[in-house]
Amino acid sequence: MQKRRKILFVILFIFLVVGTVFFWLMRGHKMMDAEITASNGSHYRMKLPGDLEPSHTNDSAASLEYGNAKRQLYVEVISESKAKIISFGLDYDLDTYMKIATRQLDNEGLYVNTPVTINGYQALQADIVPKNKNEKNIHYKLTCLETPRFFYRVVTYTPVSALESNKSDMDLIVNSFKEVDK
Repeated sequence: MQKRRKILFVILFIFLVVGTVFFWLMRGHKMMDAEITASNGSHYRMKLPGDLEPSHTNDSAASLEYGNAKRQLYVEVISESKAKIISFGLDYDLDTYMKIATRQLDNEGLYVNTPVTINGYQALQADIVPKNKNEKNIHYKLTCLETPRFFYRVVTYTPVSALESNKSDMDLIVNSFKEVDK
């Protein structure tokens, strides 16, 4: 009888441990859909980790800002109308737009821009750890995308110390970007 109790206890213990691990892993994979219509007319959709909340981390012109202070994971999206850029007498291509966006994050470093395609849109990506002393320990994943009417800047960031635990979500956020036609 005593042996049966021990076996039952071990089985229940294993079940409890496996259930807890399963719950913990599944909790991290919950995603939410964010669909944004910005004041400049851009309209896009992204998937975000379910534990991110709307935030206002800086005074930028971002149309989307979400974050989680506990996880130290943040995302922001800036959209800029090509028509407005042209109205200022400027003529940007994706490479020029990426150079400007990179310099806004770090004006001292040199970064390799990797060409990627995200949901059919041409994009450039760079991993940036600013050289200036104020933001030295922040890892930015900068992705600039070009659509027929807009340039989009998708920035995910986290402290370098949290990069390993946040990297897959950073990639998922960026790769889920999709402009929505009106």
